Amino acid sequence: MCGRFGISFDREQIEERFGARFAADVFTPRYNAAPAQSLPVILNEDPRTIQFVAWGLRPAWMTKVTRKEGIINVRAETLRARPTFKRDLAERRCLVLADSFYEWKKAGGQKIPYRITLKSGEPFAFAGIWEENIGEDGHSLKTFAIITTGANPLVGLVHERMPVILRKETERQWINSALPEDKVVQLLDSYPANLMQMYEISPRVNRTTEDSPGVCEVVWCSATKVLSERFSLQVTSSFSKEFDDFCHH
Repeated sequence: MCGRFGISFDREQIEERFGARFAADVFTPRYNAAPAQSLPVILNEDPRTIQFVAWGLRPAWMTKVTRKEGIINVRAETLRARPTFKRDLAERRCLVLADSFYEWKKAGGQKIPYRITLKSGEPFAFAGIWEENIGEDGHSLKTFAIITTGANPLVGLVHERMPVILRKETERQWINSALPEDKVVQLLDSYPANLMQMYEISPRVNRTTEDSPGVCEVVWCSATKVLSERFSLQVTSSFSKEFDDFCHH
């Protein structure tokens, strides 16, 4: 499951990283992107353009789907089971641009949010599929879903599933319409855990109205708080994260 993510780099950095240009004149960094919102995506039909596409497929059989935002995730393992998704896989693939995603760990009666990024901190792309559906206003609407797979050992600490993050060298393969289907599905594995990092963040991320850098701030471990208060230290978030890792190992 992937229900929230971020893409917080500026326009020029994103264009340089993905070798594509925004179709729109304005892009605002997103720290808490949510379903039903229009988000930056590169479609295989126009691989050098970054478009804003609505998150959540609304296929013709949508009456069977109760979630208002549509289908936001599709499992890699069952992607070819439904004729609609099988055709999307063959004809309509996309790159969903991001630099982080969020998962929630169940702890007693609570759900604790975590932010997950690459250790390098650079942007990356989720593997996605897209469709052209009919919106609530009766007009044509391009939509996308993020493909998920089994979690790697890091993400598995908080959730059993994770979005498919493409390796940088396979992003263009994913949106190459000529790539055979058996080669396409080989790209849908979990990203290496040793190249990723994860840390606890504020429950502010639970609210879709919260879309600012504060959403990404590290939650200090109790030991860090004790050190800070006992010795009147000004502890940076980077130190807090490193010490938090130490506390939990």
